[in-house]
Amino acid sequence: MKPVFKWVRVLQISGLAERTYILRFEEPESAAVIQPGQFCMISPLPGSSNVFLPRPFSYYRVISRSVIEILFRTFGRATRWMANLAPGDEIGVFGPLGNTFNLAPGPGNAILVGGGIGIPPIVMLAERLSALGRLKRLDLVYGESTASRVIDLAPVLPASVRCHLTTEDGSAGQRGLVTAAVESILKECRDPLAVYTCGPKSMMGALSRILDPEQVTLFETSCEENMACGMGICQGCVIPVRTGGDSVRYLRCCAEGPVFNGFEVQWA
Repeated sequence: MKPVFKWVRVLQISGLAERTYILRFEEPESAAVIQPGQFCMISPLPGSSNVFLPRPFSYYRVISRSVIEILFRTFGRATRWMANLAPGDEIGVFGPLGNTFNLAPGPGNAILVGGGIGIPPIVMLAERLSALGRLKRLDLVYGESTASRVIDLAPVLPASVRCHLTTEDGSAGQRGLVTAAVESILKECRDPLAVYTCGPKSMMGALSRILDPEQVTLFETSCEENMACGMGICQGCVIPVRTGGDSVRYLRCCAEGPVFNGFEVQWA
């Protein structure tokens, strides 16, 4: 399906954790084809707010075959506008955009890592991989800075997913960074591994340094960048990707991504 722009009405907006919200709307055409890792651009009605450009958001969940959920956290003007939406308000949605995670990683184990507000595509991926039933073991590591920002994933994750919570200050789950939890799982898993992640660049870069390409046969990262169009026109969301030797290409996160081979991204 080619991405389409539609005006849709908000069904529900609700808070889940500190500055963290669920936005729910109905759009059956997109809901039927959305894949884990894809995103949409959301914009207000012209003249209805002081937000002028659309903003990108990963899809979180598709429910009832037609209802789409976006999970977001307030950081600036656009996300504060979204947090103040009410049922019945009209918003513009352009999607689905971008490429997707590989849903056929092989018969071994998979580790999914979501850092902060990078958790939305990871949850959708966990649902899809669990439903396929091809993996021996499926672990999800979810990291936040503190307990007040933790989202309760128990109601949405399949029972087959082993969830590991970490917080940097130790106020919930295991104290420390997600990398420590991932290293513990790596020691337990002897089969070939697939690792998927979305979150801060520093987190994904740290993961790339602790993963052994001989053990991890697939390492995919969903990269988040500021973008104005979502279609590759403005070229404002490029990231450096190694293409062999010392050669580096700048690829557009919206068009060639947002999912990239994590071993090839040139992390800062």
